[in-house]
Amino acid sequence: MTTHYNIEIMETSTHLKVTYRDKKFRKIEHLRGVLNSGVIKAIGRLIPPNEANFDTYIKFFEGKITYTLLTEEKSLYSSFNDEWHRFYEKQFSLPPKFTAAEGKSLKGIIAYLTKVSVNETEAFELWKVILEKWDTLSEFHQANADLKYINSKLNILINAIKKQNNTHASGTNGSVSL
Repeated sequence: MTTHYNIEIMETSTHLKVTYRDKKFRKIEHLRGVLNSGVIKAIGRLIPPNEANFDTYIKFFEGKITYTLLTEEKSLYSSFNDEWHRFYEKQFSLPPKFTAAEGKSLKGIIAYLTKVSVNETEAFELWKVILEKWDTLSEFHQANADLKYINSKLNILINAIKKQNNTHASGTNGSVSL
């Protein structure tokens, strides 16, 4: 697993990004701030060789250096893709085959659901509802659990789920509730 940390040298307002892979130091990047010869000489003493050493370094350099874990938020595409893989593996007990065609179909699904939703969060929630309600669809649709099929029949699938729940499209901007 790869993690990134921001190291700020307060005196010079220098920001460094350090990367750890499998809890071991791998890479350093200069983001901004002064990088003079004194800072360059000190860099080796500022970077923990292992992630496990961060507590010691934080205490030792308190008030002079700040260490911050950088968290990267998942992209909308990654969230949709992860949810799809979870669904497929649960439904069929094996991972889905995922090629460029499936990736393109998933992008089409994301574009449509984002268009009919108020925001990306609602679009993702709608995707999760479609996958959760998959077992309630006709056997024909259930047998065609493929992203290319879902993308091509998305309107039909949404309407089928809505009919089962006796719900209607509501909200602004064409927002859909199931």
